[in-house]
Amino acid sequence: MAFAFACGATLLPVNAGFAATSADARAASAWIARVGDEAIPRRPTEALLMLARREQPDLTLQELTRLLAIDLLMGDAAAREVGDAALFASRRVAFAPEVDARRQWLATLQQVWPERIERDWQAAAPEMPLTVDARAWQALWASGQGDRLRMNEDLDEAQLAAAARLVLLRHRGFGGRPAGAITLADLWPLQNVQGRRLLRAGDLDFARAQARQLLRERFVESWLRRDSGWSAAELDFARRVIEARQRKLAWQRWWGLTGDPHGDAPLRDALAAAVTPDEIEAYYRAHRDRFERLESVEGLRLRCDRAGCADEAPVPDLRGRPGVTRVVWRLGDARPQADVDAWVLDLLQAWPVGQASPPIRHPDGEGWERVQALSVKRGHHPADSETVRHEARQAVALEKLEARWQQRQVELLASAGLRWAPGITPPERSFEPQRPTPAGGEHGHAH
Repeated sequence: MAFAFACGATLLPVNAGFAATSADARAASAWIARVGDEAIPRRPTEALLMLARREQPDLTLQELTRLLAIDLLMGDAAAREVGDAALFASRRVAFAPEVDARRQWLATLQQVWPERIERDWQAAAPEMPLTVDARAWQALWASGQGDRLRMNEDLDEAQLAAAARLVLLRHRGFGGRPAGAITLADLWPLQNVQGRRLLRAGDLDFARAQARQLLRERFVESWLRRDSGWSAAELDFARRVIEARQRKLAWQRWWGLTGDPHGDAPLRDALAAAVTPDEIEAYYRAHRDRFERLESVEGLRLRCDRAGCADEAPVPDLRGRPGVTRVVWRLGDARPQADVDAWVLDLLQAWPVGQASPPIRHPDGEGWERVQALSVKRGHHPADSETVRHEARQAVALEKLEARWQQRQVELLASAGLRWAPGITPPERSFEPQRPTPAGGEHGHAH
C-alpha cells in the first residue's frame, strides 16, 4: 500500500497549520487503538488513510488501523527473529535500509503540506553559489580504479579525509540552524552501488545533484519538526510505520514469498524438499494447464527485403508463393541457435493456424517477414518429468508458506491484542490476513 497524507471531512486541517491551543494538544495526543503496549495515534493514521484511499476509496479508518497494527507486529517479529543483517543482506549493493526508510518517510510526509513546504523552500532559497574545486575532485579519484567492479566500495582513510574537505554545496541557514555545507563525505553513505560507481567515475554533475537532494531532505525534515504542528511522537510514528513495513517486506523475501523465485530462501527450500510424490501428483492434476509444452510446429516463412513489402496487400495463403521456405520443429529437436530462426519459431506458434500473417518488421531491422502456421501441436510435460517435480515442489511449498504467513499475522494480532479507544467502533469486516503476492504474480508456467 502506498501512503500519502491529505485531509478529509473528518480530519484535522493539516494543511492549515496549527495554533498552540489546548484543543490541538488534545487532538495531537489522541489515539485510535493500542496494539500491545503501543498506541496508534489518531492524526498520523487519519492522514495515512487519505493517501491509502487514493487506491482504496472504501478503506475505513478502523481497517487501516488494523493493517498498521499488523505491519508493526510483523516488522518487530522480523527484527526479533531474523535480524536486520539477514533481512537486508543486499545492503552492500542497495541503499542502506535506514537511508531508504528516511527517504520514504520524508517523501510521504511532504504530501501532508506540499504547498507550504514548497513555498517556504522557494522563499528560503538556501543554496548558495559555489564553484566546486575540480582539481581536488579529480585528484580524489586519480589513484582509484575508475568504474571497475570491486569487492569493497568503501573509501580508504585518505579518501575519507579528502571527501570531508571536498565541499559540493554551501547553504544558508534555515529552520533555526546556521549556514553550512554538504561535502562528499556526507553523500557517500547515502549511495547504493550505482551511485558509488558514478562518484568514483568522476561524475561531478551527479555528485552536485545528490548534494542538492540532500539539502532538500534536510530542509524538509527541519520544516516538519518546526512548522508542521505535529509532535515529535507523531512524526516518529509515521517513520516507525515505514520502517516496520520495510522489515515486513524484507521478511517476505527472506521466507521466499517475494523476490527471486530461484534465490536463496531457507524456509521455502526446506518446504520444497519435503513435498511428497502424492502432493506433486495432486498439484499436477489440479494445474495441468501450468505444465503445457510445445510439441511440434510446421509452417511457412517468407522473407521480403524490398522496402515496399510492408505495403503489399496481404494474401491469405503463402503456399506456392515464390521465396517461401518451410519450417519444421518437433519436440526433441534443438532450439534454433540463430536469434532470427528462434524469432520465426516463436512467431509461428503465436500466430493463428492457417492464417498468413501480414508483413512484420524483422528484428534485424533489414527486412520484413510473413509467416503461416500449418500445424501447431501442444501437449503436457509427463507427470514424472523433472520439470513437473521441480515446479510442483516450488508451487506447493509457496502455497504452504502463504498459509503460514497469513496464520502468523493472526497469531501475532491475537497475542498482542488490539484495543480500540473509547468511541471507536471496531471494523465491520472481519480480519483477513494479508496475502503476499509472489514475484511475477501467479506461479509460472512450465515451458
